[in-house]
Amino acid sequence: MVKENKQIPIKLSAKTDFEHESTDLIANVLYRHLSGLQKSMMPNGANGANVLWIRNQAKRWYIEEQRYGEDLIIGGLINNDPQAIEAGFKMFDWGFAHQADDGSFFITGDRFHSTSFFVQSVAHTLLVIEQSPYSEKYANQVARYKPLVHRAARWMILPNVWKNGIRRNEPYTHRRYLVAAALGLTGKLTGDEELIKYSRESIKDGLSLQLPNGVNPEKGGYDSSYQTVGMIYAQRWVTYFPNDSLTPKVAQMIDKSLSWEQTRILSSGEISTEGNTRTGGREKTRDGSRYKKVGPGSQIRAFAYWASVTGNQKWEESARKLTKFYYKIP
Repeated sequence: MVKENKQIPIKLSAKTDFEHESTDLIANVLYRHLSGLQKSMMPNGANGANVLWIRNQAKRWYIEEQRYGEDLIIGGLINNDPQAIEAGFKMFDWGFAHQADDGSFFITGDRFHSTSFFVQSVAHTLLVIEQSPYSEKYANQVARYKPLVHRAARWMILPNVWKNGIRRNEPYTHRRYLVAAALGLTGKLTGDEELIKYSRESIKDGLSLQLPNGVNPEKGGYDSSYQTVGMIYAQRWVTYFPNDSLTPKVAQMIDKSLSWEQTRILSSGEISTEGNTRTGGREKTRDGSRYKKVGPGSQIRAFAYWASVTGNQKWEESARKLTKFYYKIP
């Protein structure tokens, strides 16, 4: 069940994305308390900062806030939690209820970047549903969302939209892999080769930015949180495009990136924020209520998922060290 890419010594598992998502730490730690993800959601599906917008307590809403339906649905599939799955669909429904005819999301803040988050989450979720034991049960939902997410992805590659979006993304390496996953996974879902072409462009751009020490720069420096956020999207791209000519380079990039990330894990298991350019008291969240923190979930996921993809236990060990510190789970 393992195929070796002859260009590099990294072996890639033939498991599906659903199987990688079902790996121990992701399934039993990150998807353990799905009810907590629903606390920030209104009964109509609006989530996070968008609740403030509905209450006229914020000037902008962000389509990206609805992306957490991805965790609810995939976690629900893995843990047989229909309530979480339905909550995730409500989040998606609220988002698509604000979609314009051209595929964009009317007056959402940070249009290109915020849309890329949501497109990735929906496309990824639909692909995982199709691989799951519940594919037939939720086939109608997949059929309903597929043209909607396709339309949003096609909006992203409109010439002026693409040009402006890429320009605004320039300081942030992780966004290259987010855009690649959003367009690539939607292309895989819908059979749209043009989206995959744009996805590969974004991948190549991201690869060109990695520093020799493995850092993927964020705002002219490094960030121990966004480093792994980008890796999550790059790993998904590898899973869905294992035979692409770029995949060996992406796999090497991920290895180097995670090797650098390991140097940011303290002996206690805590992630160091020293020198970060974005998290750890540097930038505020969308609603402005607090400073961005290092999210241990993205670090655990990046290491655990890559351990499943490569079979390399050193990544699993890092994931468990983080889990022990942040979740008190041995």
